Amino acid sequence: MSSLHYLLRICLAMWLVAVWMGNVAAAEKTARYSNSQYGFSFQYPATWVFAHSAVRNMRVKIVAPGNGPAAECAVIVKEYPHAVNAKQSEIDQIFLEPPTVAEMQEVLGQEGEQLQVTAASTGRLGSRPTHVARYRMRLGFDEYLAGQIVMTATPGLTWSLSCSGKGDSPQQAEKNYQVWQRSVEALLASFRFAK
Repeated sequence: MSSLHYLLRICLAMWLVAVWMGNVAAAEKTARYSNSQYGFSFQYPATWVFAHSAVRNMRVKIVAPGNGPAAECAVIVKEYPHAVNAKQSEIDQIFLEPPTVAEMQEVLGQEGEQLQVTAASTGRLGSRPTHVARYRMRLGFDEYLAGQIVMTATPGLTWSLSCSGKGDSPQQAEKNYQVWQRSVEALLASFRFAK
């Protein structure tokens, strides 16, 4: 191999590494969302945008950019004033017990919705133990969600963080979720309670 060919190969290899590193850096850029009213924060992909939602108690909703696989994450915080004196240690004990698929189906199932829980487990959100469910849901004639929901509680509040892929079939929704799964896992790992 001539010196010129060798030099060209080295230059091409360096250029490919630079492009790859640039793509990795772009993929890793994040933004931080903080909510002072309820005292929580998390990091999310910087390319995602805030979306309006009419869902009651939804404190924030972010969606993937429109030029890529459709996905969204939302945080729902419900207030229970009669439970503000509950002890966090007692609440945590509830979420340390592994839920069954049937229990999560009962908790998440809404009348008229076509939601199916496919797996249930425990996990963590910030410093709190959680119940976690993988689910599939039909929203309309040709709109489906596939993703996971993480649930926990603090005195007087229940917390649900759901992230899902959207698609025109159950398979497409699952595929879109899997594209964003690492970003979703990073978002969940970054979630913090201020209190």
